[in-house]
Amino acid sequence: MKDLFSKENFLFTNFDKGQRRQSVIVAIIMMVLFVAAAFCFMNMLYCFADMVGSIVSASADVAVKDLLRSVPIFLSFFMTLWTLLMAHAFFRNVDPERRARSLKKDAIAILAFAGANILYVIVGLIMGKYSSIVEGSPSPWFPLDSVLYSLLFVAIGVLALVFGGKLNANYVVPSRGPIVKKARFGYCLAITLWMLVALFCFAGFFIGLFIIDFLHGYVAYSIGLLLVYFINAVFFIVWEFFYNELNEEARAKFLRRIGITGLIVSVVVADYYFTALGFNLDGPANVGFGVLPVAFAASVNIATMVVVATPIIVSVVALVKGIRIRRQIKKQEN
Repeated sequence: MKDLFSKENFLFTNFDKGQRRQSVIVAIIMMVLFVAAAFCFMNMLYCFADMVGSIVSASADVAVKDLLRSVPIFLSFFMTLWTLLMAHAFFRNVDPERRARSLKKDAIAILAFAGANILYVIVGLIMGKYSSIVEGSPSPWFPLDSVLYSLLFVAIGVLALVFGGKLNANYVVPSRGPIVKKARFGYCLAITLWMLVALFCFAGFFIGLFIIDFLHGYVAYSIGLLLVYFINAVFFIVWEFFYNELNEEARAKFLRRIGITGLIVSVVVADYYFTALGFNLDGPANVGFGVLPVAFAASVNIATMVVVATPIIVSVVALVKGIRIRRQIKKQEN
């Protein structure tokens, strides 16, 4: 696998200085959006967990009140996620015309989310839904922070509309070919779901470092939970910022090995997690609550199963795809 990291395997080998700078800038933008979307997602899940808790405790009216009050948090997440998906589509789409259409539609959608968020807070203040522009909960500056955050995305949307055409015309560093039309919906849905799991795990890992109880007999389970979160985030980041930067020849050559390596790592981590869980059956409720808010709001251990299974599924898909590509290459050679 040492030759995997050879410069000849990467697309940037054939880029000039301007193209490399352009590629790095877009990658940095995507990284920033990924981090922002991850913590917005976790914040939204905490709000959702509060609502589920209210419903379970037979306080549906409180749940509705929490929902209406937390709308800016939900809109902030969807606005950030949409922008991340817009950047991903632009970064990876080889068709200039499709890229231009997608950029315009996504920019308008971002402006709609941002405008709705600002308008909702203003109407909420007028109608008394919010007692002040700074209530201090769930964040110290809420709901003012949602307004300021939305204004940032208004600027992003406007810039995308105004300068998107020029950027698209000069953008010459796509990293993959077009997706087959029949498979486009399924592919986009799978990537989006995988991205949501990665966002959840990325934020959960860093939040967990501060709130997970590493004492009171939960050390093994706490480490297992963090490892599961860590590999989920790393697998997606490796795919987005490493695998997608390989040229076609390198992908065909190394995808099977990458799949095998990922499968071994994910199975070992899953085995460790379930072994640790066997010694700490109350670990999820006592350790995982803070980083699995939805799953444990109703004492249902769903999220853990999803995050444990995801890297295994991804690795198997990569392995199967790698084997299929190698077989196709051998047939062509024969």
